[in-house]
This record gives sequence, structure tokens and C-alpha cells, in this order.
Amino acid sequence: MDHEHGDMDMCKMNMLFNWDVENVCIVFEWWRIKSPFGLLLSCFIIAGIAAGYEFLRHASREYDDEIIAANKKKDTSRRLEDDHAENDGLLSTSASALTSISQQQKVIRSIIYAILVGISFWLMLVFMTYNGFLMVSVVIGAGLGHYAFGGNLPTDRGIQCH
Repeated sequence: MDHEHGDMDMCKMNMLFNWDVENVCIVFEWWRIKSPFGLLLSCFIIAGIAAGYEFLRHASREYDDEIIAANKKKDTSRRLEDDHAENDGLLSTSASALTSISQQQKVIRSIIYAILVGISFWLMLVFMTYNGFLMVSVVIGAGLGHYAFGGNLPTDRGIQCH
């Protein structure tokens, strides 16, 4: 039985750290790096996706802030009552605990969250190619994205796989 693959064009599947510049598949078989230029282009695309992830996190937080601000305007009287009742017992609630959102807002927030989880796991799969160039691209993209979009945000991180 001949186990030679000859000239079969297959992706390299590495389980060890490497710096390969050719015949590396990025998550999908059709995204195959065939040249140093292809690697460079792929690195820029991956860094852009990682930066885009940070932008989407920023946009998600801004959306949440808009919802909270709108609810604070609606619930001004409730907040004043809660401030007076704060010392009435152990079970008093704060204004932030009373924030409610519409069904449409829940759907939008859930879609954004699902997209963030998907991108995060996809970037994890890129990292799991163990290709140093691709790994560095994820890190640089995330760093640049955080610098551009997340530098002034609180340190809440949520789920992240990159």
C-alpha cells in the first residue's frame, strides 16, 4: 500500500510553532497561503479582522450606553424614589438594576454578542495554526484595535479567545 502523497496539494497541519510562509491554510482549505506576498496579505487581513473585533466591542458598549442613557431619562422619578428608599431595607434596588430593554434591543444586543463570539473563536482557530506570522498578526490587530477603539473603555473583557 503506497502512502506517498506525491504532488498532492494539501495544507500543512502543524501542531508545533512554525514560521512557514507557503502552503499554510488559514481556517479554510480555500484560504491557502502560496507565496510570501500571500502571507503578507493574509497577515494584514487577519490584523484587520482582529481590529474590527475591537471596533465591534466598542460599538456594542456605545449601544449599551445609549440604552442606559435613554432609560435614565425615562426613569428619573423612579431613580429619585429609589434614592430615598435606599436606606429603607436590605432589598432596595438601584436604578441600574431596574434598567429594562425592549425586545428589539435584546435581539440587536444578542446578534452583536453572537458575532463577537464567532469572530473571537475564529481568531482562536487562526492562532491554532501555530504559525508565528499569523499569531503575531492577531496580536498586533487586537492591540491596534484596542488603541484605536478601546483605550478609554472600562476593563470589562467578557469572553475572549484571542
